[in-house]
Amino acid sequence: MDTTGVVRHPTAEIGTSEPVGALPLELTRFIGRRRELALTRHALERARLVTLTGTGGVGKTRLALRMARELSRAFEDGVRFVALGDLQDPALLGHTVNTAVGIRETSARWQLDTLVEHLRDQQMLLVLDNCEHLVEEAASLVDALLRRCERLTVLATSRRALNIDGEAAVPVPPLSTPDPQRALTQEAIAESEAVSLFVDRASAAVPGFVLTPETEVQVAELCRLLDGIPLAIQLAAVRLRVLPLSELLARMGDRYQLLTQGSRAAPARHQTLRASIDWTFDLCTPSERLLWSRLAVFQGGFGLDAAEAVASSGDMDRASVFDLVAGLVEKSILTRVMDSTEPRYHMLETIRQYGAERLESGESAALGRRHREWFVGLAERADADWSGPRQIEWLQRLRREYANLRAALHSCLAEAPQSGMRLACSIENFWLARGFLSEARHWLGQLLAVAPEPTADRGRAVRLSAWMAILQSDYDMAAALLEEAEHIALATDDALLSAFVRQTWGLLAVFRGDLDFAAGRLEASVAEFARLGHRTGEIHSTFEVGLALGFAGESARASEWHRRCQRVTSAVGESWWHSYSLWAYGVERWRQGDTAMAAELERESLRLKRRLDDRLGMGVCLEAMSWIAASEGEAERAALLLGAADALLRTVGMPLEGIPQLWAYHLKGEGDARRRVTERRFGSAYASGAALSPDAAVAWALNEIPEPSGQAPEPDADPLTRREREVSELVAEGLTNREIASRLVISVRTAEKHVDNIMSKLGVVNRTQIATHVTASPVGVASPTTSSRP
Repeated sequence: MDTTGVVRHPTAEIGTSEPVGALPLELTRFIGRRRELALTRHALERARLVTLTGTGGVGKTRLALRMARELSRAFEDGVRFVALGDLQDPALLGHTVNTAVGIRETSARWQLDTLVEHLRDQQMLLVLDNCEHLVEEAASLVDALLRRCERLTVLATSRRALNIDGEAAVPVPPLSTPDPQRALTQEAIAESEAVSLFVDRASAAVPGFVLTPETEVQVAELCRLLDGIPLAIQLAAVRLRVLPLSELLARMGDRYQLLTQGSRAAPARHQTLRASIDWTFDLCTPSERLLWSRLAVFQGGFGLDAAEAVASSGDMDRASVFDLVAGLVEKSILTRVMDSTEPRYHMLETIRQYGAERLESGESAALGRRHREWFVGLAERADADWSGPRQIEWLQRLRREYANLRAALHSCLAEAPQSGMRLACSIENFWLARGFLSEARHWLGQLLAVAPEPTADRGRAVRLSAWMAILQSDYDMAAALLEEAEHIALATDDALLSAFVRQTWGLLAVFRGDLDFAAGRLEASVAEFARLGHRTGEIHSTFEVGLALGFAGESARASEWHRRCQRVTSAVGESWWHSYSLWAYGVERWRQGDTAMAAELERESLRLKRRLDDRLGMGVCLEAMSWIAASEGEAERAALLLGAADALLRTVGMPLEGIPQLWAYHLKGEGDARRRVTERRFGSAYASGAALSPDAAVAWALNEIPEPSGQAPEPDADPLTRREREVSELVAEGLTNREIASRLVISVRTAEKHVDNIMSKLGVVNRTQIATHVTASPVGVASPTTSSRP
């Protein structure tokens, strides 16, 4: 039996209960694969040779057997299955096929004509399983058969395509796993093929195993760590006989040693995860093996330019990398990322770790240095080219390289902290766009701690730390950091650093409400950045001058500065600060009572924010649109937008309470909305907005969809799940998250997640308000009866 529960029969065994060449019996349930089955069926309708390709253990054989079984009635002369995985001598290929199709051989010498004569008039589906180690011989045989047997169809499985005329290759990806960026809902669990497979095989290994609210999180993480590879998942499920789920998950870092007990009836290469990948490694040329090991330095995929720069060294020149990459793609070690605008490749984490283990110890340090230097350089190129027409393109590139940027920062922390500071500062706007303020402060803090020398690089890193602290309302820390940055700028005589420090003092003043000082300092920064030729600093400061003047009530001057910002950004094709200027100008028009123009400006800004995928910007736009809706009497729309905005800004980690003027606008908009509807209807709409994904919230705000994908609950309905009600009642008792976790026998992290969900659904932000709702509601929790903020 192979790893997916298929009984295999010897190719020439007499007296078996199943005839040789028959489809093996399925002893376990077939899970998922609706898309791949549809693609294979469509391919077989237009091609007489279809090859299922994919890495070892991904389920090619099981898919081929299911497809063959479903189509068997369509072939007058049936289906014949030829297992080639254990066949080591290519000279025996023809004999093996003969046996499977029912030819009684009378000679030691195999002849193609005999096989052709047997198959010439038969309408048959021939399944050739595991062709990768015999790919040249299999390709030659299949090509000859298809040319001379007009009614024959071949379905092959291989880690690489046969590459002959008329072949349709269907890639077989790993099973789907829950998206780590989205909430782990019951729907997400049900849609995950990997989770379904694990539960099915686990319940067979350990009778009585079922998913619970606690174990579903662990199973989802386990399946993600195993890349959705069916072989790995099934080997892990068997391990539940000796290890509890939590321990199994904890040991996944040593997965090759752990996953070693498959079915005894399975082929040897499928009895352990390592053996399966060893099989693929042995198929590669020495140069392909070396490149595989070197490419393991990348995290989350890589572009061809990065591969050429980082992996080429010694006896592997840059020009050879492309052909070697193509060879690894052909053998299903690499996959081409199809939704990328540039050549980009991905390696499953399981495959990547295997390659990393094969890297020679003496080469690791040099490889890490080349990787680090490449991504520091990439970040600096993005920064230099930021304020121009390629801004969105750069943001997309940095998002794709996020895992590599993290890896480079980690490497810099140990080996080159000054380079790490340059990298972190060069992706300032990426941190902002993704809402990674806390992560940016984390990396900057670590880099500054290991490199105390007062260099210009340190000065820039300290200044950026101050800006991130300002955005998170950590004003005292920001002031202390700016003082240090100011000292470094003077000591190094760095004019550009001095300009950034002065600008950031102005930004701190904006957030603290010292608006006259802020406007003066920022106007001076505009002139200084212009003198130095730093376009990004000039544009940013121009926007901030308009924002400060608007907060100060100087509407005419504020409007002029925003129009100036929009002229400059439009001229150079800049989108980031252009969109923020549209947002602030829209707020200014709302303050003046021009809600129609304000709404149009916010919609225009939000469209740009969506293209930039700027989560912080989306949040403030949704906030402003909620104030406009409240002013126009659309109370429930305002509440829904407010819920969506609060949810987004909470994930970004930028509280509006820290900006006095914006918080005042928030309270006014919320108050206007609450006065026009009942508290229960306001809370229901707010909870509906908070439950929307960012994409759905933006689409609804732009009137692109008629109503939110998640409807608000009925006014008298309880928005919380049973477990959330339990947690809310324990919060009302005064228990901490750790105490709740202990009481309910769940992890502290799970308890924290439940409390966050309760706050989002109820439109509250502290535990006291949760307790108030518990006591006020007949079912334990009701809709908000007070402001959604303390």
